[in-house]
Amino acid sequence: MPTDEIIRKHASLLARPLGALTRVVTKAPVVVLVLGMAAACLCVGLAVALLDFRTSRLDLLNPQSAFNRRWLAYLEEFGDADDIVVVIDGDSQPQVVEAMDDLTEVLQQQPAFRSIMQKVDLSALRPKGLHYLSLDELQQAERFLAEFQPVLDGDWNRLSVATAISSATDSSSGQATLNEIKTRLAAVLKGETNEVEKPRVASGLAQLEERLASRYLLLNEGGTGVVLLRLAKSGSLTRLEVAIPELRGLIAAVSARHLQVTMGLTGMPVLEFDEMNSSQRDTTRASVLSLLGVSCVFIAGFGGLRRPLLAVAALLIGIAWSMGYITLVVGHLNILSVAFGVILIGLGIDFGIHYLARYLEDRERMLETDAALIETAKSVGPGIVTGGLTTALAFFMAGLTDFTGIAELGIVAGGGIVLCVVAALTMLPALLHLTDRQPVVAHYAPALPFGAMCRSAARWPQLVLGVLVIATFALGMGITRLRYDHNLLNLQPKNQQSVDLERRLASTSERSVWYAVSMCKSRDELLARKAKFDAMASVVATEEIASLVPAMNPEQQAIIARIATRLSSLPDQPPLISVIDQQQLLQGLARAGKGDSLPLAPELRQMFDELQRMPASEYFERISRWQQTNASQLLESFRQLRSMASQVPPQIGDLPESLVQRYIGSTGQHLLKIYGDSDIWNMESLREFVRDVESVDPRVTGHPIQTFYASSQMQRSYVHAAIYSLLAVAIVLVLDFRTIKHSLLAMLPMGLGLLQLLGLLGWLGIPLNPANMIVLPLILGIGIDDGVHVVHDALRQGLSYQISNATASAVFLTSATTMIGFGSMMIASHQGLRSLGQVLTLGVFCCLVSSVLVLPVLLGNRRLSSD
Repeated sequence: MPTDEIIRKHASLLARPLGALTRVVTKAPVVVLVLGMAAACLCVGLAVALLDFRTSRLDLLNPQSAFNRRWLAYLEEFGDADDIVVVIDGDSQPQVVEAMDDLTEVLQQQPAFRSIMQKVDLSALRPKGLHYLSLDELQQAERFLAEFQPVLDGDWNRLSVATAISSATDSSSGQATLNEIKTRLAAVLKGETNEVEKPRVASGLAQLEERLASRYLLLNEGGTGVVLLRLAKSGSLTRLEVAIPELRGLIAAVSARHLQVTMGLTGMPVLEFDEMNSSQRDTTRASVLSLLGVSCVFIAGFGGLRRPLLAVAALLIGIAWSMGYITLVVGHLNILSVAFGVILIGLGIDFGIHYLARYLEDRERMLETDAALIETAKSVGPGIVTGGLTTALAFFMAGLTDFTGIAELGIVAGGGIVLCVVAALTMLPALLHLTDRQPVVAHYAPALPFGAMCRSAARWPQLVLGVLVIATFALGMGITRLRYDHNLLNLQPKNQQSVDLERRLASTSERSVWYAVSMCKSRDELLARKAKFDAMASVVATEEIASLVPAMNPEQQAIIARIATRLSSLPDQPPLISVIDQQQLLQGLARAGKGDSLPLAPELRQMFDELQRMPASEYFERISRWQQTNASQLLESFRQLRSMASQVPPQIGDLPESLVQRYIGSTGQHLLKIYGDSDIWNMESLREFVRDVESVDPRVTGHPIQTFYASSQMQRSYVHAAIYSLLAVAIVLVLDFRTIKHSLLAMLPMGLGLLQLLGLLGWLGIPLNPANMIVLPLILGIGIDDGVHVVHDALRQGLSYQISNATASAVFLTSATTMIGFGSMMIASHQGLRSLGQVLTLGVFCCLVSSVLVLPVLLGNRRLSSD
């Protein structure tokens, strides 16, 4: 079949309409530009006035998903404020505590911060301390008071030595009492002034005092302290931009007064703030490097910058239109879709490059400007439309997924790609018509002979294909090593203080830093759930404040009331207890020491002898001191009991406000925190933890739950988007080429490129993660776009195909600009951006090799007329 007939047979259905469109543009280029610029200004103005920016990660999730509805219910009850954490390290606990108190005092004077907590202060509960004793302990306390009721009634002489010896001699428990008397008298006789032991009930009260004492938030045996705080108004990134630097300044000022400690800042708000700052700095540096690199590529590809700048101008008009489209269709940008500009620049410039490369080749063939523009539209225009539509469809298909962040990115980027195609086919021809008035281009010769290099490789087709098969097989083996990294901390810059502190807190604690939360309507429901959670192997600890307010029964309250009544009137000081006459004491000891059947008798007889030799004045002073000390200790125990005998039961309102705000919701629901025993970023352990806690409370939520479901949903969304995209792209390619064979050939660079990329990532140890997964649709679009243009180039040539200079140059330049533009991110300190640059650069390179070396070889060895 003659070549012309083959070309006509495979001519695109879009060639004639695109040629007609360009003819209209060349007849009224000024009108087209004015309308295009006016629309661009209108769209930008619309975006400035109405486009909203949503910086919360919560906006990436589908509000209708079951797991996210749980989280939203939690936020409605407890608010959306995460704790900011100040970590203080020192050589000793006193140093750390002093710095914690100083910092807390400074922060409390700042209106920007609230809910500041460096310790759990339970001092308000102390007056109600007896409510924390068990029924048995209360009964023991009441028996203690009954034993000393005569003393409470005013008979303090009951505490005299005479009474004690008499009781020891007469009572059944005399042996124990004599032992105490022996110990005390032994100290008296030796001249020691040790205080007498407190009554036994006092030890229980001391333990209760310790239980209700203030507890600082300390780790590492007191070597590390934690201060928690929240922003007065949570939420917006703008608020963080003011509050976090202010907080760091306050910390620096306090640190200067405590040189023996170090202070650092972490917590979810700080991590998000630092991540945004580092990514912005890295993006700015990468943009400058990218601009220089792309300029060099344009000079190498087109021998200058004038015409490439026209392509950039057309692209900017398309991006401006996109802003209006986003405002009307979506209405806002999230932290994923805000990258639409980078995506449109990376992909949208490709349309202009392909157009320019073919246009300059047509001008070199001595065509006038308008004729060259029309011919360019007919020849390369269908490839631009097909490549643009397939890329747009790849993004639009992401709009069908459940993950809102990916879905909105797909809708935003897909529409933007279509508008950039329109700009390339309307604005760029108008600009070229107005600026290219010279009759012909003398000679179009790029600085690098891309076409010649590709054609040289095509002379050895078997070698090229053999090397490709071996390389693809070798690279593909690396897929078994590929993994997905869920850990968001691994996206952060290395050696960033907030990240290092977060990791250290996780590593030095027996539990994860993050926790699940269960909301309970009552105290009883909370305690029942707590018992079930504590029994689980995957749960290491639970936290709540409901147990700080004990449940009381009438019997306990009655005992406390009786204790309070008995202790209602106590003297300021114990009265002076009369001292037994020395001879009477000796007679008492003589009676107590009769008979060797008592083990203490020999020791008492020895004391008898010593007391008999003691001067009367010394005897009186020592015995009096012993009795008064004993009375003082007993009075102190009475007072301690009375100070804890408030009949009003403890209430939640007695707890510190900073603590209540964290555990009691706006409608009175109780919060139960559940800590896992393993790393939250280990998905297998996290899966077990989520399964366990949901078996107790199906509505449990929290950062671990959100992370588990959101990460899984994101992965599924990318997979589903890829499947939907491939189906949609295949349909468009079949409609364009009208043959299965050419459609599959056009998809070959994309397929081989993705296979080689995934294997290469496995071999290089570069994991997929939430940051770099976003580039997969870009690689899919670039690979298909390259394949479409090469196949269209082959169909234009006919039987014997050799890649043309224009197509080779365009594919090289589009790939090079993309690799340089995104590859510049590899200098970023932000690990997520760095991995994004690595993945995209490697992926585009793989697609480039298949497009300019492998695909031309396959097309050159097929008779296109055989369809």
